[in-house]
Amino acid sequence: MSTGANDPDSPVSTVDENEHGVPATDVKTEGEEAAEAAPSKLELDVQISDVGPCKKHVKLTIARAEIDRQFNESLGTMKKEALVPGFRPGHAPRMLVEKRFRNQVSDQVKSTLMVAALEQLDKDYQLNAISEPKLDIAAITLPEEGPFEFEIELEVRPEFSLPVYKGLRVNRPVRAISEADVDAQLTLFRERHAPIVPKLEGAAEIGDFITADLRFHLDGQTISEVKETQFRLLPELRFQDGSVPKLGEVLVGIKPGESREADAKIGSAAANPFLRGQTVRLTFHVHDLKQYRLPEVDATFLENLGFESSDQLRAALRDLLERRLQSQQRQAMRQEILDKLIGEVPFDLPSELVSRQEQTTVRRLVMEMQQGGLSETEIRARSAEIRANAAESTQRSLKELFILAKIAEAEGIKVEDEDIDLEIETIAARDNESPRRVRSRIKKEGLSDTLAAQILERKALDLILEHAVYQEVALVADDVAVETLDQTATTAPPSEETAEGEGASAQAATTEGASSQAATEEEGSAG
Repeated sequence: MSTGANDPDSPVSTVDENEHGVPATDVKTEGEEAAEAAPSKLELDVQISDVGPCKKHVKLTIARAEIDRQFNESLGTMKKEALVPGFRPGHAPRMLVEKRFRNQVSDQVKSTLMVAALEQLDKDYQLNAISEPKLDIAAITLPEEGPFEFEIELEVRPEFSLPVYKGLRVNRPVRAISEADVDAQLTLFRERHAPIVPKLEGAAEIGDFITADLRFHLDGQTISEVKETQFRLLPELRFQDGSVPKLGEVLVGIKPGESREADAKIGSAAANPFLRGQTVRLTFHVHDLKQYRLPEVDATFLENLGFESSDQLRAALRDLLERRLQSQQRQAMRQEILDKLIGEVPFDLPSELVSRQEQTTVRRLVMEMQQGGLSETEIRARSAEIRANAAESTQRSLKELFILAKIAEAEGIKVEDEDIDLEIETIAARDNESPRRVRSRIKKEGLSDTLAAQILERKALDLILEHAVYQEVALVADDVAVETLDQTATTAPPSEETAEGEGASAQAATTEGASSQAATEEEGSAG
């Protein structure tokens, strides 16, 4: 039996023991333990330059000595594990292992050094990156000689000095809830429980439902068409990339079989870049009209809804209006405060960041509207407006986030686990779901960070409101009712070459074969 004494690759123990029988090498001073616990810093040269709004270009140079050291460490680890024909594991000659596995070891060394360099960069320079650096590791080569250099571009938080955020003068909008307000809310409540029936006589009025063909066009060229879609006739109509601000003025009085035209404003986030910000024409060809058949507020109606009397129902509606007023007050004060803060710290954001965040911003703002108690109809209308102008909405939202996050950092405000739990319980109660299901949905939809950011912003805003100086003003209510369609007015052009070949913007906007969206019936207004 071999003892390994004559094996050149067998380790030879030269460790002495102390008087307690413990190997001497296992007895370390506190200083030695701290030195081993703290990883050694790389010999690293860093050059940083600004290359745009919230963007920095970083060149990192790792000294040759670091490459050789890491190469030796990695090769030593590889030697212990390498399977080389003719040798037991861990017993192959070092030179043979190096020759056989050099490329594999080089890739390992490259990855290890790059990770260590980026960690050291983050620790030493605290650039506050807001996204992972884009690195094509496969395209980066570890040199045979000389230092190892690689370059990255980082998106970082905007740099700005905090403005004064305590003691701000803020208008608090106030308004008394009148019996007329309760009457209007009662009508809306009755509509939610009313069937929609054909309107066999008369012309279209505000509140009626219209089934019509829609044709968006510019300079005689059709942009898109929607067949037999149903919508409610309200003062304004919104679709997913624009709006018709004067819908009521145009369609009141129209009858089945008739057609009318209105101006449609296309938003800045429309799929077709040639139409962004333009005003196009929208032709409505009406097929039929419908209307609500409102239920009477009688004993049967009240009993079905769980109310003992009409007074009890009206009290519940008044309470709803009071809570909505509180939400409107907070939203108005929030808007005023953030307008002031953004005005004091103007900064630009990279367009790539804004573009990437558009969908997240829409979902985040929808969550905020739900938490603010807005109705489904109001949320759909505002969501359509946000989507139609997604770049502006996202830019504004990101600026608010950066400013409030910096205030939170300055004040030591953090989001704790119990804050998340409480928020989830609140959402569960509002949506009549279990907290477990809400938590699972938030995680599945990737909204965990969004929820935490919302809580952080709200905490920072609460601190600002706590120290604000208030002046009461009359609340100016936005009473313009809005209907919302799920369709878009525009579609993206087939290709850049096609768009260039078509010349004029109207021609570039035309989509042959027209219909870009399936016709759907709108039920949201009835809700």
